[in-house]
Amino acid sequence: ALGEELAAQLGRNLAKLHRLAPPVPGLDFMPVPDGPPALALVAEYRRHLDVLGVAEPVIEWALRWLELNAPASGRVCLIHADYRTGNYLVHDGRLSAVLDWEFAAFGDPHEDLGWMLVRYWRFGADAKEAGGVGSRDAFLDAYAAEAGWPVDRDAVRYWEVMGNVRWAVVALMQAARYFRHREASLELALTAHVVPVVKLDLLELVRAIEEARP
Repeated sequence: ALGEELAAQLGRNLAKLHRLAPPVPGLDFMPVPDGPPALALVAEYRRHLDVLGVAEPVIEWALRWLELNAPASGRVCLIHADYRTGNYLVHDGRLSAVLDWEFAAFGDPHEDLGWMLVRYWRFGADAKEAGGVGSRDAFLDAYAAEAGWPVDRDAVRYWEVMGNVRWAVVALMQAARYFRHREASLELALTAHVVPVVKLDLLELVRAIEEARP
C-alpha cells in the first residue's frame, strides 16, 4: 500500500539522520546533553508552565510521570525534533524533502520516533499511527532495518507521552500570544482548543502504558 511504503520511507530516512553522532563537523555550536535528554525537557516544559502561570494539573501530573519514568542516558545523535506529517514533501508517492529544521539538536533518537507517532499529527486518520499515512510497525520496522539497531518500543511510547506534553505546552504558549499579548492571529487564537484533546490523549496513553506493565 502507498501509505505503508511512505511510512517505511519516513522511517528509513530518519534512521539515516540518526547515524550522525557528536562530534559532527560544522555542528560544534550545538550542545550535547550531559545527562538524560528526557529530564532536560521535563525541566524546560516546567519552566514554560511557570512563566505562563497557568494551572494545568494534567500536564503537571504527566511531567511528574515522565520524570519518574525517564530512560537513562543512552544513544545520542542528531535529531530533527519536529519530524512529523506537515514537515515533509512527497512527490509521486515518494518522500522528496524534509522541512523545518529549526529545532534540530543532539538528543535521544526515540524522541523523533515518538513525535511522529503522536496522535495529533495523524490529522484524523487515527488508525494510521505513523503520521496518518501508515502503520506504526511499517515506520518502526523500516527504521530499525536501516539503522541496524533494535528500536526500544517502550522508549518510543515514553516519548509519545513526552510529545503530547510538548504539544500541550506549545499550544498554551501560542494561545497566550493571542489572549495576553494581543497578537492578531486567528491561528494562535484557535490553537488553544487543542489543549483539552491533547490532555485526554495523555491520560489514555499513560493508562495504556501502565496497564501493559507486568
